[in-house]
Amino acid sequence: MLARGSRALRRSTQPARYEARRARTAPVLASAATSVAGRGDSPAHARMASAQSRRSLQQKFYENRILDRFTAQDPKKVSLRQLVLFGRQLTADKLIASANYVRSELPVRLAHRISDFQFLPYIAGTNPHLKMVYDLYWRAFDEFRKFPAIKTLDDNRRFCDNMKKNLLEHSQVIPQLGMGVSECAELVGQDEIDLFMNQMLVSRISRRTLAEQHISLSDQFDGDLRAHLSPLPSEGFAKLAHAPPGFATQRIGIVRADCNIARLIHDCALHAAGPFEDAHHLPPGSAPQVIVEGHTDAELMCIPAHVSYIVHELLKNSISRVMERFAPRLDGCDSSPHSRRTEGRGEPAFPPIRVTVCSSHSDIVVRVSDQSGGIGPEILPYIWSFTHPIKAKYLRNFGAVRRMEARMDEGDDAVSPLMALGFGLPMSRVYARYWGGDVKVHSLPGYGVDAYVHLPRLGNAVENISNRRHQPAAPAAANTTSHSYSG
Repeated sequence: MLARGSRALRRSTQPARYEARRARTAPVLASAATSVAGRGDSPAHARMASAQSRRSLQQKFYENRILDRFTAQDPKKVSLRQLVLFGRQLTADKLIASANYVRSELPVRLAHRISDFQFLPYIAGTNPHLKMVYDLYWRAFDEFRKFPAIKTLDDNRRFCDNMKKNLLEHSQVIPQLGMGVSECAELVGQDEIDLFMNQMLVSRISRRTLAEQHISLSDQFDGDLRAHLSPLPSEGFAKLAHAPPGFATQRIGIVRADCNIARLIHDCALHAAGPFEDAHHLPPGSAPQVIVEGHTDAELMCIPAHVSYIVHELLKNSISRVMERFAPRLDGCDSSPHSRRTEGRGEPAFPPIRVTVCSSHSDIVVRVSDQSGGIGPEILPYIWSFTHPIKAKYLRNFGAVRRMEARMDEGDDAVSPLMALGFGLPMSRVYARYWGGDVKVHSLPGYGVDAYVHLPRLGNAVENISNRRHQPAAPAAANTTSHSYSG
């Protein structure tokens, strides 16, 4: 009798315990019905809100049981070298294997970040900007977990179309995160929000890397097959499945095995200088000269879009601060369109920015040195933070940003290159650390800034992503065990 009573008591209290746990761990899912009950005074309003609240808890409990199955899995990490070796010899079977790997991996990585949202303090979880990102992630998680297994090239094309749509929708994630954390900066602990942001961003990079790499490989495979077979327009995509096995391509998706770092730096310098010259109504070539020296023939295996973002942000900061510091020199500057020299002195209006490339067998270090006057001591300790009040005021500028993919070639219609967002340095370090590198900044008071970018050359470091909530990503190492990339 006592045992039966004890079991009945446990059964009666178990739903309450589950509801309490869900209420604690998923504040971001607070039901709108609760707010209705708060506004209405009538018993009918209260009963309706109570019933909707119970249904909401049951639904969210069911959804989180699904989520728990995916958060119990660890991401299957890959290295750049694995992506390169796989992409050098494509067949239809390998492309389909790649699609199924990405299809199974994306919901796992999304599930871990959805869990992070659910463990945010309540005040942050109810922020409308963060709630919007949460809903985007849930929809993407639901879509990818339900997408059927890919068996044909036609299936793969539909999967790629789905990922392209998803990538476009998620181009608003960074502005929404920026607005959300700026509004929570004074309400939630700085360390907690900074860790949340770093995990959100590195996970976002990892998912986009897998999706964009597979989409690029699929597009290349499709294009190379069409060029090889020269099918008539009426023959359709299905005819391409009969191409000879082992069809080779020298392109490797979004990864480059032989990226020349000096050439990349020159491209970034040209891209960074133009907007500042336009803003100051200066002729082309008037911005501070960027001098690249050292091991200028060094090459590395990388995703150029990632490295370009880092270098571009550092050069953009240097150009902006140098032009601001030496702006009075422009008053005596020769007006010739092709001259940057001040009258009577024969010297440039702005001191140059020197970029030194140092290369070893396994690593590349890029130093960006300027004469901007240094970083003020009141700012320097917080340059890597997303939410310190000094930085949060810039994050509010995200309200004017419609979309952002954190790329050098963002486009002025998306993000003005002159808009201060307080985002470039911390995001650059996230990009560098993702593949086992780092970014460090040293201020030389009264003189300038030296920024150092460390990048592994060989591509054998696996993705530096954390598996669990609030678990810092461990430094990636060249000999770290990685997933055997089968797709």
